[in-house]
Amino acid sequence: MKNRIVIIGMPGCGKTTIGRMLAEELSMKFYDMDEYIENMTSKTISELFEKGENHFRNKETLACRQLVRYNNILISTGGGIIKRNINIDILKEEALIIFLDRPIEKIISDIDISKRPLLKEGKEKLLKLYEQRYELYKKAADEIILNDGNIEDVIIKFKDIINENINLD
Repeated sequence: MKNRIVIIGMPGCGKTTIGRMLAEELSMKFYDMDEYIENMTSKTISELFEKGENHFRNKETLACRQLVRYNNILISTGGGIIKRNINIDILKEEALIIFLDRPIEKIISDIDISKRPLLKEGKEKLLKLYEQRYELYKKAADEIILNDGNIEDVIIKFKDIINENINLD
């Protein structure tokens, strides 16, 4: 039975916030993949994107390969992780992938686009990304959790799914 959890979803859907809280409650090690990539490369995500999205995606694939070697971990991915099938293949082999599905209207109302390189063009870009990625998230996911209420309810949904699918001993 797998003992790794990966949270995927749109930028601003709550992956990192919920991931940190959940990992703490479950006594798991938490990794935010973007932070991991920044530490691995000694560059910010924005700096990596300056060399092109493909350059960043190569680092992201390397991070997938490295992170799935750890046991008892919870990983919050970047929103574009699903853009490369190899990333999902690597993660799916070793981890339970949960799509944190937050309605686009809720993301738009509370996202800070200033810290997100792909969203510099504004919130319209977020709508385009949603249209491009939504089905990819659903296809990649082992489970889907709707994040449209309070955070405590979302954490409970995660725990229920994890208890059914993950061996945390």
